[in-house]
Amino acid sequence: MPRRASTLPRSLEELRGRRCALWIRESTAGQLDAFGPDAQREQYKRAVDRFGLVDTELAWVVAASGWTFAWRTSAWAEMMTAGVNGQFDVLVAGYASRFSRNLQQSLNAVNDHLHPANVAVLFADEQLLSSCPDHWEQFNREALEAESYSRKLSKRVAEGYAAKRRRLGVPGGNRAPFGTRREGRPSQLVVLEEALALVRLAYEVSAAGHTDREVAAAVGLRLTHVRELLTNPFYVGRLRDNSESALGPLVDRAIFDKVQALRGRYSRRHRGSVHRRSYALSMLLRCGFCGRRLTGHSGRYRHVDACEAFRAAAPRPRRAFSRNFDRRVRGESYAADMFDGMVEAALAKVAASALLMADTVPLVAAMDRVQSDTFAAARIERERDAATKRFLSDRDVTALQAAMDRLDREERMARSTTLDLTPTDVRRYLSHPADLWRETTAEGRRAIAEATFERIDAHGLNLVVHLTPEARRYGWANAFGGEPLVCTISRYGRGERI
Repeated sequence: MPRRASTLPRSLEELRGRRCALWIRESTAGQLDAFGPDAQREQYKRAVDRFGLVDTELAWVVAASGWTFAWRTSAWAEMMTAGVNGQFDVLVAGYASRFSRNLQQSLNAVNDHLHPANVAVLFADEQLLSSCPDHWEQFNREALEAESYSRKLSKRVAEGYAAKRRRLGVPGGNRAPFGTRREGRPSQLVVLEEALALVRLAYEVSAAGHTDREVAAAVGLRLTHVRELLTNPFYVGRLRDNSESALGPLVDRAIFDKVQALRGRYSRRHRGSVHRRSYALSMLLRCGFCGRRLTGHSGRYRHVDACEAFRAAAPRPRRAFSRNFDRRVRGESYAADMFDGMVEAALAKVAASALLMADTVPLVAAMDRVQSDTFAAARIERERDAATKRFLSDRDVTALQAAMDRLDREERMARSTTLDLTPTDVRRYLSHPADLWRETTAEGRRAIAEATFERIDAHGLNLVVHLTPEARRYGWANAFGGEPLVCTISRYGRGERI
């Protein structure tokens, strides 16, 4: 085996005796099983014989489509590392169009990595050498045309799929969604009831709170297949571009929305309100000394850049009870559950007036009892964001307006769900507001706090609660004696004094 060359070859004649390696790329794994790789290997063997290269038997084979994926694969990284480390002198690609189909990445790989390591690239079909001055222009042109061809082909394929969706109302591509198959010419989708039953079972298991892996075990499908099923809007009658499917909804929309919301809680890619804790007092709680708002963060209410008076108000419990206090408290933040518990204890001492009770209970009995479907609302919000992002790319005002009109209609329909709340429940919650505070969600607590309290001043762990005019008007002020409510924390973390 000859030693590594110390300089780049300046012509094809200087390739003799240099070590070479093979790069093979096809667009799909299916094409790797066809004759494309064999043709590239034949081009490689001809180049070895024609130019007197020494075959190192190093080869990298990858299935990556288009201009965006080849250079992101592990095979590409391994090939580049081997070249930089001196394991070969010439990288041979059977065809120029099979190198990477990305002009920028091709030139970066050659000029910034391989050439500095004395490694040249040879396009065997066109006999073009990256380090030959006479081949420079044509080598770059071939790299440009490879990406141009790929982009044009991608555009034509996308247009064909779009025409198929508009004409037939079916997904693009050749593979029918699981639970259906293609029949006829032009092909139409027909339902396979036995397979569709598995799809519906997968949604039911996922809606019950099980993970994708548990769903896969329950229905007997691969994990990646289950993830595709549970996120495909085709099963609720929508195609990927939000147009209507010819088959219509195959899975109940409410179950689909619930699955998306539940899966969103565990998604590592998701960023947004699903992962954020809602703090009931975050907009009301202020420092009683300097007036700055306390913010909810990591399960605590924090006074950022706490004033000295607030720090000085930090509790210094007796030694016998010191284990019951949060040891992280240094006069700057307190556990959110402490303040929430104090509000619950305060609400346990009050009740709505008879006037409010008499006005509210009959109204609830006469209402249609409508509430918003939270899962549908989350799905509609996601689709609004997606429609806005599409508009930023295609600037299609008509499509944006149509999408927003459709989502507005679905939002109105989502609010027609029956509310399971009886007049008896309303009477109990008005008589015992602490029960409502304890049983509702974090968003519900926030709504209660904002409707009842105008502001809450925190003096360390002493709260001074100011009621809203509406709360005073409907009887809360009578229970509080018309004065602000003062609470202190006990060693058990609950309101001790009102």
